[in-house]
Amino acid sequence: MSADATLESPVRLVGGLRERLQRQFKLQVADWQDTCRELAGWEDRNLVEGSSPEKLAEHAVLIDELEQVGRWLTATANQPGFPDKATTEQIGRTLRDLQDARAMWHGQIQEDLRREILRDCFHES
Repeated sequence: MSADATLESPVRLVGGLRERLQRQFKLQVADWQDTCRELAGWEDRNLVEGSSPEKLAEHAVLIDELEQVGRWLTATANQPGFPDKATTEQIGRTLRDLQDARAMWHGQIQEDLRREILRDCFHES
């Protein structure tokens, strides 16, 4: 610890730590969201034109893993006094997107509705 740091008030030291941790947490959330967005590209390459049981199983594992990380992030963001509600809401939206992807590819969605969604999202005929 530097001599200058010992002169700062404890409140200021803790406040600075809190700001750094919050900034790092936002970066972690952004990294997770970037990876979640990459899932859509993986789906395009591996599921849209036709999915094999192996690729569907791989997709389910990917979603499981991404949702698990999302639950870790949610546990932190839902702590009392967590100051960044916007980040908390982003985590929730991204988790809902993952749930929608699971329903789309693994749920009991009707085939005609599935085709309509694919057409609307991927501009397929």
